[in-house]
Amino acid sequence: MSGSAGEEGSVVVRVTFREVAFPGCRVEWRRVDEPGRETVVASGVTDSEGKVFSTLPDGKYFLVAQWRADGDYARPIVPGDRFAWFGGNPVHVSGGAAKNIFISLAEMAAPPPVPGAPAGATGIFGLVSSDGVPVPDAIVSAYLRADISIRDLGFGASAPTGPDGSFGIGLPPGRYFLVVRKRATGETAGPLRKGDYFGYYPANPVEVSPGRITTLVIPVTLLKMRNAPFYSGDEAGAIIEGRILGRDGKPVEGAYAALYANPGMLGRPVFLSDRTGPDGRYAISVREPGRYFLGARTGYGGPPAAGGLYGRYEGNPDHSVSIRENERLTGTDIRVYEVK
Repeated sequence: MSGSAGEEGSVVVRVTFREVAFPGCRVEWRRVDEPGRETVVASGVTDSEGKVFSTLPDGKYFLVAQWRADGDYARPIVPGDRFAWFGGNPVHVSGGAAKNIFISLAEMAAPPPVPGAPAGATGIFGLVSSDGVPVPDAIVSAYLRADISIRDLGFGASAPTGPDGSFGIGLPPGRYFLVVRKRATGETAGPLRKGDYFGYYPANPVEVSPGRITTLVIPVTLLKMRNAPFYSGDEAGAIIEGRILGRDGKPVEGAYAALYANPGMLGRPVFLSDRTGPDGRYAISVREPGRYFLGARTGYGGPPAAGGLYGRYEGNPDHSVSIRENERLTGTDIRVYEVK
């Protein structure tokens, strides 16, 4: 689907492979009808500059790019094929709001023998690599679904990959979507930035059978684009920003602001800010508009610990914030208090 934007939203997707513009790549816009079932609603092929232009009706889509040497996109992905799943999925398209999205292809590799995979166990063992080079200290997360935002650690997560890029996750039988992240800072939370690694296993979902170890290689790409929480472009999405303040009203350094889907703010957040600096300022990039519940804390993972700081946004009685696409909410300050 191509043309100029009218009531439909215009999107330019730029595809690269090993930092070079990649022509002849198939770009698909998918609608998720139900978990595990997707419909391609629009597609196009990148030009000599690695670009493809689309106009889409307002809605929510999942963006995928792939390349097959034989041109057969009906068959399953095999080693040698190239693939990219946009880490900013889902993409919200609305008329009049042009988007520019950059994505980088990764090449599917054949699974080698993985040292340390226990016989008779149930789960996934494999390697994480970037252009064939092992990537240590990356975290592999397993999700039950990929049609919703994948912001937390998922159903299960590996320990950091070893020097050889190897990882293992013990999982019950089922189907899983595998995602890899490695932050240059070494932290386990917060949005991805330039210099981090991101990967989505091209043959997702992975089937785990009882008493069987599934072995595979997950390719990752180094994020080099501007403002790169998996993508770069002119459209920055919605932003919630403010300060995290202590009981005394002074800025708190080293805290996170977090958005939750539930009013009890239980479980892992849907979106998370970077840690605050000396000025206590935070900003949360919200890729999916809606109503959320806003809190702040020091530390990450598990319930707030004694001695840590924790607080909820007091701008509304239920601690909620509502944000529309491309909106910027400012002044959403949060007070935090010591956990006893």
